[in-house]
This record gives sequence, C-alpha cells and structure tokens, in this order.
Amino acid sequence: MEFGPIFRAVTRHRARFVLIVAEVALTLALVANCLTLILDAREDLLVDSGFDEENLIVVDTEPFEDAFREEAYRNRVTDADVAALRAMPGVKAVSHSGFTPWGDSTSITGIQYDGKPDMEPIPTQIYLGDPEMFKALGVEIVEGRTFTREEYNAPQTNDVERPLSIILNRKFADELFPGGKALGKVIRFGGGESPPLTIVGIVDRFYKPVGDVHERVMFLPSRAGGYPFGPSYLVRAEPGQANAVAGDIEATLLRVDSGRNFEIRTMPELRREFQSRNHMLIATLNAVMGLLLLVTALGIVGLTSFSVAERRRQIGTRRALGATRRDVVRYFLLENWLVTTCGAVLGVGLALALNVGLLNVVEGSRIGWQVLAAGVVLLWVIGLGSALGPALRASQVAPAIATRNV
Repeated sequence: MEFGPIFRAVTRHRARFVLIVAEVALTLALVANCLTLILDAREDLLVDSGFDEENLIVVDTEPFEDAFREEAYRNRVTDADVAALRAMPGVKAVSHSGFTPWGDSTSITGIQYDGKPDMEPIPTQIYLGDPEMFKALGVEIVEGRTFTREEYNAPQTNDVERPLSIILNRKFADELFPGGKALGKVIRFGGGESPPLTIVGIVDRFYKPVGDVHERVMFLPSRAGGYPFGPSYLVRAEPGQANAVAGDIEATLLRVDSGRNFEIRTMPELRREFQSRNHMLIATLNAVMGLLLLVTALGIVGLTSFSVAERRRQIGTRRALGATRRDVVRYFLLENWLVTTCGAVLGVGLALALNVGLLNVVEGSRIGWQVLAAGVVLLWVIGLGSALGPALRASQVAPAIATRNV
C-alpha cells in the first residue's frame, strides 16, 4: 500500500491538507447537527393528533349585528347552525366547541386533587364542548361516557358547590390516577375555591402542541364563544368530502343568520399553517447542508487537482517504474480518504460539543451515533467522488513526462 508516500506528501504540504481536514470537520459538525434538528422537526410534523384530520373542518364566526350581544339570541343561532350543518350532504358529525386542533387559541389551567389544596397545581389544557364533540373529532371514548345534553345546556354560574363533569385523555388520566382508576374521581381547579370536577369519561388519544402540556387535556360541557366572539364549530365530513362540504358551509350558515362573517378552514390547512415554521426550518437547514457539502466537495476537487498538477513528474516516474493507471487512481483516492477520515474523526468530537452547546439554548434531542455514522459515510462518498475526476486525469500522465526538465 502507498501509506508511506502519502504521509510524506501530506507532511511536505501540511498547511494545504490541514485546511481540508478543518473544512471536513466543520462540515461534519454542522451537517450532523442540522440533520438532528431536521429529524426533530420532522417528528413534530408527523405526530398523530388522534383526530380524523383529513375530514375535519373548523368554522369560526364573527358577528357584527347587535342582536348577538344577547346570550339567548346567540344560543338560538348556535342551535340552528348546528342543525343546518348536520343536514348538509356529506356531513358526518357537527359539534359546537371552543376547541381548535392545531390552532393558536389555547386555554391552560392548573388542577389539584380533591382534598389536597396545598399541592402544586398540575397545568393542563382546558376546552369547552358539547356532547357531539368527540364524534366530530373522530376520538373514541374508551371509558365512561360523553357529556349529556343537560350538562351542556346548564346555565353557567359561580357556584363553587355545583359539581361539573369533565372528560380527560387517557395519558393525563393515568398520570393523575395510575392503574386505570381515574373514572369517577374528583379533582379541582388549582388556586382558590372551585367546584368539584368529576371525571365521567376518558378519550383515547389527544395531542395538541402547547408548551409542555401537549398531551394533557380537560374538556368541560358548556357553550363556547360569547360576544364579541361568535360560536365556533367542528364539522366532520364523510371521507373525501371535506373540500366540497367546506365550500357549502358559508351559504348554509348565512341562511340561518347573515349578521356575521365566517372563516372556514380544513384541518390539513390549519396544520400546515401551524407547522409552517417547522417547514421553513427544514428547508433552511437543507439549504445550509447542501451549501456546506458543495463547498467541501469543491475544496477536495481543488486540492486533488492541484496535487495532480504539482506532482506530474512524480506520477510519470511511478508510471515509468511500472505503476499502472489503476495504481495511480488508487493512490489519490486513498490519499483523499485518509485526509477525509482525519477530518471526520475531528468532526465527530466537534459535532458532539456543538450539540451540547445547542441544547443549552434550544429544545431538541442529543445527536445520535446513527447521524454521526451517516455523516461520516456521506463525507467519504463525497470525498472519493470529488477526487475521482482529478485521479483519473492523473492516471493519464505518460511515463515520458518524467524525462522532461520543465
């Protein structure tokens, strides 16, 4: 093997090869961390919310007529809206709810165990909804029941003694009462006097990214959307009918009451909008990685081409002494592989150090050995591919070049 001549060549042109080693190391460190951030972002993009998102439509209303100031009028319009939406062709379920999956509107509260007022409140999301809410979302109630119509229509009061029914998601219920024993238990709002909250139902899957409470939720039966905010609706269409149903909703609701404006969005549209920053992050990091790899490849091409031009007489001498073209190609590819490997070894340490620094300022996961291994292999492939052209040109040098003075 040509390790001896390669090491001698590297030591004679130390600065040149040190620059390439540094470039490879920096590229590996940045690419590995960019790839880790991309994997984290893609995991967020692909997370399962537990809802029938493909067939779900969110309808928000904004009244401008003074009649909507009266609660009784709003309630009549809400009931008429729900009836009209359910009668539409292609509609599977309708709910009047203040919950918007993948929406920015979020309410967070703290809850405590009943009888333990001194405990630290546990933060959770809280939303209002009607008995059809879970059918509209496509979420299964795995224990207990949904809300009754009487619970939903009950007038809102400040009576702290009046018990309220609530529904939790499975993961949060098991966090509060391990062993599947949450049904029928009583909790309370944290921070002061509050009515007892009895757990009457548990839904299977729930996910809405809100801080560190994205898998905790509590639903209460109540009408949502007081003046000046109009009622909101969740409409679940038959499979494949979401766009057609969404296009007919405004005309349907205008026939009920024309004194308001509407915003109608399908759930895939809402999710894309909510996750737009992740999409932008992935696109930006992909561009950064592509640019870094391109610069590294060009650097390797330039280094190998310069080495070939500088050592033409040496190549000719080797050819005259019996080296084949394959030997010459192998020599330059091996030289490149050794330089790239030195840079990769340095880059692994640099990538780990950079990852630790990033985790101190941004949320993310630790860099995995699979990512580092993939980065090293990628740089090997790019390095060998970049050096192949100059190496093939070197193999074309004739033995007679060794006899020339210039």
